[in-house]
Amino acid sequence: MFEVEPMRAQMLSHGVDKVALIPTMNDPLPETPTGLLSFVRALMCSPAHSLANVLQRTFMKDGNLKLKGKIYEIYSEPDNSQVAAVLRAHPDLFVGWIFLNPRATGDQLQELERWRSEPGYVGVKLHPHWHGWEIPEGEAIFRRCEELGLPVLIHLGFGKRGEWQWIAEKFPKLRMIFAHAGMPHFQRAWTKMRGYPNLSLDLSSPYLDEALARRAVAAVGSERALYGTDAPYGFHAEHDHDLYDYSHIKGWVERLPISSGEIDRVLGVNANELLSL
Repeated sequence: MFEVEPMRAQMLSHGVDKVALIPTMNDPLPETPTGLLSFVRALMCSPAHSLANVLQRTFMKDGNLKLKGKIYEIYSEPDNSQVAAVLRAHPDLFVGWIFLNPRATGDQLQELERWRSEPGYVGVKLHPHWHGWEIPEGEAIFRRCEELGLPVLIHLGFGKRGEWQWIAEKFPKLRMIFAHAGMPHFQRAWTKMRGYPNLSLDLSSPYLDEALARRAVAAVGSERALYGTDAPYGFHAEHDHDLYDYSHIKGWVERLPISSGEIDRVLGVNANELLSL
């Protein structure tokens, strides 16, 4: 959704050395109102957690997103060749995630084998929340990633789309990153994560705010948290709405009440180790 050169300029401006790319999985979306994001965030952190699930279903229609009266398609088979082309052209700037969907029509293990040796690909991205699959449906993918030592970045969902402990118990050597601080589970996952040494979370997305990011790092430890952006969603550059402000969430991390060494871990050291960069 972004052009490389404006991204390069933003990265240089804000001290971001590399960006991990993910194949596009949906039509470009309108900006989500901050008030709605704040309300949903509060629901997910409250005893009324189940109401957040009810609310998010109102934004779904036939597997696609319905926002402001318009339907935005969610792609069942994101195009991994998009990212591969950019990785070949700019290996100094980018790494990439192989996007898989157990409910796609194509053979997903074959898709994994096709791309895993492509220079720059570092692991597998899964999205049971929007792709609508239950965690056990990804068993073959989880198993193969564990065998290969490939980390998995997963956006959990509600109910059976978010049963991460099933994965952690069945595949104890699989390294997993929970996108958006474990959204939609947040603190329900953080305390339990301590029992599983291969689990981490990223601090990306306007699903979070700075206070929630601080709580996440305090709960799981700086060695389990990774800076992330969720670009192009949210936090647009002040003077150009078509650009992403990489400094916004980076500022959350830089202001964490932890040592400079721990901040460095969150900003890059953890990712370098986890992704073998």
